[in-house]
Amino acid sequence: MDGRGSWESLAGGVIATVGPLVAAGVGQAVDVPAWAPAVPAAGIVAGMAVRDWITARPWSERVFRLAAGLAAGGWAVWSTVTGPWQVANLVVGGALAGAGWLVAPAFTGGEDERTVTAPAAQAKVSQPVGRRAQWKALIERICRVQPITITADIDWPTGTGFTLHVEFAPGSGDTWTAIRDNAVRLAGAAQPRLPRGCMISVEEGDLQGTAVVRVPTVYALAEDVPQPDDTSPLSIWDDLPIGVNEDTTVATVNLRQASALIAGRRGGGKSNALKVLVGQLLRCRDTVVWIADLNGGGLAVPFMLPYAEGEVVTPPIDWVAASAEEVVLMARVAATIAADRKARYAALTARAGGDLLPVTRDLPQITIVVDESAEVEDDPAARAAMDALRKVQRIGRAEAVNIVFSALRATMDTIPVSVRKQAALKLCGPVEDDTELEYMLPGSRVRSADLVHPGTFFLRRGDGGAAVRQIKVYRTLPDQIRRLVVATGGQRAQLDPAGQHVGGRTYAERWQRLQPWLDQLAGRPSAAPEPADAVSVPAYGRPDVIAAIHDAGRLDRAVAAEQQVQAQPEDRPLSREERDERRRRAREGLRRAAARAEMESMPKDQLDTVFEALVADLRPSSGGQDGAGWRPELLIDLARESGPEGIGPTEMQRVLGSRGVEVSMKTVNKWVAKFVQEGKLRKLDGGRYKA
Repeated sequence: MDGRGSWESLAGGVIATVGPLVAAGVGQAVDVPAWAPAVPAAGIVAGMAVRDWITARPWSERVFRLAAGLAAGGWAVWSTVTGPWQVANLVVGGALAGAGWLVAPAFTGGEDERTVTAPAAQAKVSQPVGRRAQWKALIERICRVQPITITADIDWPTGTGFTLHVEFAPGSGDTWTAIRDNAVRLAGAAQPRLPRGCMISVEEGDLQGTAVVRVPTVYALAEDVPQPDDTSPLSIWDDLPIGVNEDTTVATVNLRQASALIAGRRGGGKSNALKVLVGQLLRCRDTVVWIADLNGGGLAVPFMLPYAEGEVVTPPIDWVAASAEEVVLMARVAATIAADRKARYAALTARAGGDLLPVTRDLPQITIVVDESAEVEDDPAARAAMDALRKVQRIGRAEAVNIVFSALRATMDTIPVSVRKQAALKLCGPVEDDTELEYMLPGSRVRSADLVHPGTFFLRRGDGGAAVRQIKVYRTLPDQIRRLVVATGGQRAQLDPAGQHVGGRTYAERWQRLQPWLDQLAGRPSAAPEPADAVSVPAYGRPDVIAAIHDAGRLDRAVAAEQQVQAQPEDRPLSREERDERRRRAREGLRRAAARAEMESMPKDQLDTVFEALVADLRPSSGGQDGAGWRPELLIDLARESGPEGIGPTEMQRVLGSRGVEVSMKTVNKWVAKFVQEGKLRKLDGGRYKA
C-alpha cells in the first residue's frame, strides 16, 4: 500500500485489500449498526496519519495513504449495509484495490528513497552534543574543512585542558595542517575565552586523515618548575627530561643522533635550558660532555667549580674551550675522531644491526655544547672552528659525535642555514620578531607572544612535519648543580682509548692549557706568564696553525731540532753571536713550517683574501697618489650601505669615483684584505664584501 517493492509492502497491500472485505462480511453476519464499521475505520486512518507524521514521511505519500485509508473505510461501511458479496460491491472493491496498486508508485518514494534517507536520519540521531558539537562547528568554520568527526574528547588528568581526536571526511583531502595553520584563530574564537599563553597544538594522528588537537584551558606554565633532585643513571639512548609540557606531562629530548639548536634572547631562559641539558647529560653513563663557550667559559663554571675546589677528583666536563683558540682545537679533534670512528668501528656498527655506533660506557658519545655560536661565527680567529663544528654536525650522527648549538637570535647571520636544517631537535624561546620563529621553526605558525613567562620554549622533535609543543624548562640552581656533579662523579664515562690516541697531545694537554682558568675559578694565583723569548705564533690563523702542526707532529720536530742545535757539542765554544744566529735559523724554520701548515688548513675564502692582498701589493699603481678626501673607512661605509648583498672592490672604486674620491685599485684591495683580517669586513661568495 505504501509503494515499497518488497515483501513487507506486498503484505501490507494484501491486508489493506482483504481487511475491509472480511470486516464487511463479519459486520453483516452479526448485524451490526451501519455506523459501527465507521468508528474503527476512522481510528485506523487517524493512527496511520499520526504515525506518518512522526516518521516524517513525504507529503505525497501521506496524502496517498490517507486517501487509500478513507476509500477502504468507506467501502467497508457501504458493504456492511448492502452486503459485501454482491457483484457490484466486489467490482467496486476490486477496482479500488487495482487503482491503488497502479497509482501507488507515483505518490511514494519507493525502496531506493528509503535506503538513502535512512542513514541521514541515523546521522541526525547521532549528532554530537556539548563540547564536541561546539568544537566540531568551530573547526569546520574556522579551518574551512568538510564535516569532521570528533572520535574522542579526553580531559587532561590535571584539569587544565583536553585533547580532541579528529577524523576528516573520507575523500575530502583535508589534513591536520588545515587545523595547525589556523590554531591561533581557533584559540581566539574559542568559548569560553582561553587565557593568554594557552596555545593550541596540533599534530597528525596515527592514521592519515586524522589529527590530534590539544587545547589548554588553564595556563599552567606561569610558575617555575624546580628540576627534580634525581641523579640516577641515564643513557644517551634515553629520552632526557628537561621540563614539562602544557598538559604538565614530562617534556623530553633525545640526543643520541639528533643535533640540537637552542635560541632565545637574553633573559628568556636559554642559559638555564643549557644548564639543565648539560646536567642531564652528566647523568648519562655513556657520554662525555665538551663545552665550547667564548664568553669566558661561563656555561661550564657551575659544573667545573666543584672540581676546581677539589670536591671531586675528575672534571665533570671532559673538555672546556673558553677561548677562540681552544674552540678551534676542540672542533678539529672532534671532526678527526668522527672520521676515525667511521672507519675504525664500521664492522662493529654492522654487527649491531643498524647504522648507529653502539654507544657504551667504554665507547661513549661525545656531545659538544656550543654556547653563543654567534660569537664563534663573528670572531675572525674562530671562523675555522665553526666550519669544523659544521663538519662534525654533518658526519658525526652515526659515529656518536653530536653537537648542541645555541644563539641569542634565530636569524640567518647567527644561525647558518646548514646548521638549522641539520638540527632535528629545536628549542626556541622568546625572540624579538615572529619571523625569527618562522626561520627557526618553519611552518609552525606559532607566536612569540604565547611565551608569556621566562623559561617557556617551543619544542620541536623532528623535521618540519613534527608538532610544536610549548614547554616549561626546569629551573636549576648552582647548589643543585653542585649536588648533581658530586653524586654522578663515579658513574661518568671517559673518552675511549682510540679517541684519546686520535686527539694526541692536543687532547692530552687540554687541562694544562685550561689551568689558568681553573686557578682563577678557584681563587688561586695563576701561573707566571710565558717568557718573552718563547716561540711566537705566526701572524695568520694562530689556533688552527697550532692544531695543524700538532696533528702532523711538525711542531714537536721543530722544537726538538731547535733544542738539538742549541745542545749540540762543538769542538770549540760558540760565541754569543753564533748561538743567536743558530737560534734565529731554527725559529725561522719553525715559522716557515707553521706558515705552510696554515696555508694547507686555511679555508678557501680566507686563502682567496690573502692572495688578493699579495696581488694588490705586486700590482703597479696606475693612478699615482690617491686623491683628496680618501679615507680607508669609506670602504666599510660602502659595504654597510650595500646591505646583505655586499659590494666588490671594483664597484667600490667606481662608487667612490662618482663621489669625487679618487683611489687606486691597489689601495682598495690592500685595505679590503686588511679589514677582512681584522673582522671589519666579511667576504661573501663571488668576491663581494659586507660589513
